[in-house]
Amino acid sequence: MNDTVAVALITSLSTLTAAGLAGWVSARTNDRQLRHQAALAREERAERRALDRRELRRETYERFLARADAAYRLLDEWWQAPPSARAAAAEEGFAARRALDEALVRVRLAGPEEVAERARAVVRGVGEEFRTHAGAARTPPDAAHRPASSPAGSAPPSTASPRTRALRSRETTTDAFLAAARTALREETP
Repeated sequence: MNDTVAVALITSLSTLTAAGLAGWVSARTNDRQLRHQAALAREERAERRALDRRELRRETYERFLARADAAYRLLDEWWQAPPSARAAAAEEGFAARRALDEALVRVRLAGPEEVAERARAVVRGVGEEFRTHAGAARTPPDAAHRPASSPAGSAPPSTASPRTRALRSRETTTDAFLAAARTALREETP
């Protein structure tokens, strides 16, 4: 074989080998970069979903608290109103409780269960306060604060007015809901 042909053959084979090796290294590097970018995109999507879920929960909790506040404001008006005006406002009370129930459904969907349970307690407290108010509205004003005689061995009657007990219940249930909601939102922070 001619030396020139041999040199040309060796040169072309080494050039082809170098080109193939460079292509393989380039393809492998591109593959790694694409996998890394895909992993970053997955992480970003997961973070975005977590942020969206957290924001949805926060909005749901705020909506629930707004509905509870509306019911509380209505009850405050009722406690201050004369008995004749209280009876006429029953439809408003039903609408306020219904709006609160609808907000509760959203809280239950948004979760977690601990927050939903605390929201249920708020709804039960509001319902109980409406019932207490209805009973107090039917009771003569002087009888509402008069202690009932208690049989021997039974616990003494509460000296707090029905409204005072209702306000304590509001504070307790709302504070428990807020604590659970804050915990849930803090746990969701990415």
